[in-house]
Amino acid sequence: MTRDELPLRVIGTLLVCALVIFAANATLITVQSEPVISLSGSGHRVSFAGAGFLPTDTTCAVSSPSSDGVIFSSACVVQAGTGAPYGGFIVGNVLPGSYVIQVTGDQGDFAQAVLAVG
Repeated sequence: MTRDELPLRVIGTLLVCALVIFAANATLITVQSEPVISLSGSGHRVSFAGAGFLPTDTTCAVSSPSSDGVIFSSACVVQAGTGAPYGGFIVGNVLPGSYVIQVTGDQGDFAQAVLAVG
């Protein structure tokens, strides 16, 4: 039997096997599928940087859904097209504990991180 005489089912099976072998050898790439923020700083000054926000965001805001008094003063900037907001805030006079910090883009996308106040 020549290659031209192989039944279509055999050719299809060979193609599926080749794809499975190829997929088994493929390198996996991690794709960030949702916005994230990271917090850094010391004392009452906290900086944040975000990634994975919508590239159509042109403004952003920082807040604390867990307590209104956590953020005394804040600034948030996002360069259009990057999906990467950044900024900072000053921690208000609050009791020690853990507080949720949220950065929200103007398109409604947001990310949260926990701030530990000592």
